[in-house]
Amino acid sequence: MPPGPDAPADEQTVEGAPAEELPRSLEDAADLLYGIGREEFIGVRDALVKRLRKDDRDLARGIGALRKPSVAAWVANRLAREYPDEVGALEELGGSLREAQEKLEGDALRQLSRQRHGLINALVERGRRIAREEAVRLGDPAIRELERTIGAALADPAAARALAGGQLAGGMEAGPGLGDGGISAALGGPASGARPAGRAATVRPSTTRPDRRPPRPATTAEEPDGDADDTDDTDDTEDGEDALDVRDDQETREQEERERAEQERREREERERREREERERAERAAREARQRADETGEAARRAAEDADAATQEAEEADTTVTDLRRRLEAAEQARREAWDRADTAARERDTRRREADRAEEDADAAERHARSLGART
Repeated sequence: MPPGPDAPADEQTVEGAPAEELPRSLEDAADLLYGIGREEFIGVRDALVKRLRKDDRDLARGIGALRKPSVAAWVANRLAREYPDEVGALEELGGSLREAQEKLEGDALRQLSRQRHGLINALVERGRRIAREEAVRLGDPAIRELERTIGAALADPAAARALAGGQLAGGMEAGPGLGDGGISAALGGPASGARPAGRAATVRPSTTRPDRRPPRPATTAEEPDGDADDTDDTDDTEDGEDALDVRDDQETREQEERERAEQERREREERERREREERERAERAAREARQRADETGEAARRAAEDADAATQEAEEADTTVTDLRRRLEAAEQARREAWDRADTAARERDTRRREADRAEEDADAAERHARSLGART
């Protein structure tokens, strides 16, 4: 049963909410829808569309096109709302990581990488807690999608702002295929940055969808026939409005199907483009690797030829050295023998010189003696 008029604002149904408390823009509606429980999304969205269709058909159509978030996207949106500081820190940390990589600052890069892993693990763990509290099953595929989404926010400032906006319908993945197209494909609403502070709270619609046909006023026996005719006219009008609602609902569903098909087509083309780019990178890498292998093989062949030539030169040098060593040894022997002969000759010369000196002294003495004898006679 819908809450009564005295119920809190966040428990009122869309049908019973004052018009001034309803979302006035697609961004307000997206902010509301992507902040409620995931299983409430479809019912609340359809109730908003029905309530706003008469006053603003374009806004109702835009709200009807909003996609239900994946489990990982829903957790990411809740993280953006409950932990805005940690989610907001992703952009700054990602910028610091890119700067450290560009400057090749090893120590800073290692420290920032530890911070990166710590922040991702902390956000994922908080996402697990949110899912447990909301009785939402967060399986391994959803956890991997959440980790990839946080990693994309670290790799790309635009992705970080999209995550902080809290209006994701799908996950994001870092890589050359991300870009504006990948971010737009992940967005469910128009948000592209941090959620505005102090945004006026809109009515939180309930998941109970009211009957499409309002209760008809009861007729009494006292009513004149003319009033009965007026009631029949009213019934015809209500039937016409119901038929219009049915057509509008059908148009909304068809529009959703078309946009969902278009979204799937864009995602498929984006996926095929990423796969094509990845295949081209792999082929280019293979060609480059083959070219490097050929160049390395040619360099190895030339190195082998150089090694053979150097070995031959070394062997010839060894032969020359051996010959020179023998000749040096013979020269050393001749030098030693020559020095021996020179020493012997020098000693002989000194001996003869001393003998000549003594003979000269003896001759001088004999002459002095002879002169002294002649003088006496």
